[in-house]
Formats: sequence, C-alpha cells, structure tokens
Amino acid sequence: MSTSIRNFETDRSRRLRASNLSTQDEKTISNIEKYGCEVIQVEKSGAGPGWSYTIGVYDTCRRPEIIVVGLLNKTAHVLLNEAAKALRNGIDLTQGRHREMIGEVECEFRPVDPKWVKHLMGWATWYYDGEYFPVLQAVYPDRKNVFPGEPSFETYFLQPLMQVDAPMTKTEEDFWSSADPKSSFFDWKFPDPPHTQVFLSNTVHAGTEAVIYVSHDLSDGAWQFLADSMSDGGGPVLSCLHHQIDKDASLKELADLPLGWCAERERPGYPWVRRELEPEEES
Repeated sequence: MSTSIRNFETDRSRRLRASNLSTQDEKTISNIEKYGCEVIQVEKSGAGPGWSYTIGVYDTCRRPEIIVVGLLNKTAHVLLNEAAKALRNGIDLTQGRHREMIGEVECEFRPVDPKWVKHLMGWATWYYDGEYFPVLQAVYPDRKNVFPGEPSFETYFLQPLMQVDAPMTKTEEDFWSSADPKSSFFDWKFPDPPHTQVFLSNTVHAGTEAVIYVSHDLSDGAWQFLADSMSDGGGPVLSCLHHQIDKDASLKELADLPLGWCAERERPGYPWVRRELEPEEES
C-alpha cells in the first residue's frame, strides 16, 4: 500500500483505492489525496483544441470542478491549480472576474451544461461513479481583456462556450465533433481543416455513386472526389471535406495523399492504387 501523503483523503478515494486500480488510476487517486485534485489534459487534435480539467475538487472541498479549453498545457495547469486553491479558500469564482490566474488579464468562471461534462470529462465521470458533480468553465479574454461576445474581441482567442444558455455555433459544434469518436473530426488526419472546400462530381454529391477516384492537385492543393461517371453531365459541386469523410470513412486512408498525386479503386472495399499525376491531368 502506498505511504504517500494523504491530506485530502476521502471516503470515495479510500473506496477506490481498495478496488483494482490501473497504474494511471492509482496515480490520479494519489494526487487527489495529496494535493486535493488532479489535472487531466487532453491534447489538441487536427480538428479541435485541447482541454484541461480538474478531478477531486468537489470530492475534497464540495466546490465545483473546473475546465478550460484551448490553452497551452502549462498555462492551463497553472490556471486550474490557482482556481482550485481559490475555491478551497472559500472564494466564489462565479462572482465577478478574477486576476492573477492567467497572465495579466482577468478570467470568468461560468457553470457548465451537464451534457458537456459527460462529453468531455470521462475520467471525472469515472471518479464520481456517474454521479452529478458541478463544473465551472474558465473563460478567458483576449490580450486586451476583452471577453467573447464583447465588441472588438480578438477571434484568435475564440473558445467554445459550454453554458446551458450558450448557442451551439460553429465553434461549439466543431469542438463537440472533435471529441466525438463517431465523427470524422475525431482523430482528424488530413493536412487541411475539416471545412476545406473540395470538389465532388454530381453523382457523389447526390449519393448515387461512391467515390472511386481522388486527386490532390499540386497547383492549388485542391481535393477532388469523383465517381465512375465523373461529372455526369454537370460541373463540379463544392462541399466541405469532412462531409465526404463522414459519408465514407474509407477515404481516411488517403489523408496522407501527397500534392500532385491521385488514388483510384475499382469499387468501395477494394484497395486504393496511388500514382503521381501527369501534367496534363493536373491541367
């Protein structure tokens, strides 16, 4: 049995420690018992930002857990630890704005819709055995201390807002999808963003034929997804790259198709055959 410091040992941590824990789970329990919380960090993907959150704050001091999206890991780790310390000292973070947590700007703490908690905080859900626990999102401003939704907010610092009354804009929808294993956004491998415009033949767009030819043009980096009848009497149709990947997951195999190359297959389920495009094919 571990002899580490357990200043924040609880009935829950003791019960979990008595169960059959993995090495990582045991580390989480030990950190909660020693420091009052553990910080979990999920790396950003090709289609969405990373996020960080606490586990154990609610168990050890009956204050909300905290989550933040889009910050560098080191910055997020400092912010969450400072926020947990403030909560433990009796400060209500939902009141007003708070400095000295993230550089020279302020930070707001807003209650999180439980649907986001379930979607993003799987390890905390395990720790609390599926029981409800409150969560606050640390919402940060831009470098001029302007917050999301305020005039002149610098969109570089845009972040998904996870409150019950927050609208599901493209930012929230894309972030949700990037954390959804059922979505093509999850573990996105293409070098281009999911909303990149690509060319489809009419039959592919209509769903009457499957993609059997894909090209990644050298001149402008454009993607083309074509069927057996190619244009079928009409011009190309523009669509988002991720829409086609959602429809046909086998296209993920071509995420590393180089510029100036194409890939063909006889029909769905058959292997892709890659080759370099000839100059006349590019034109």
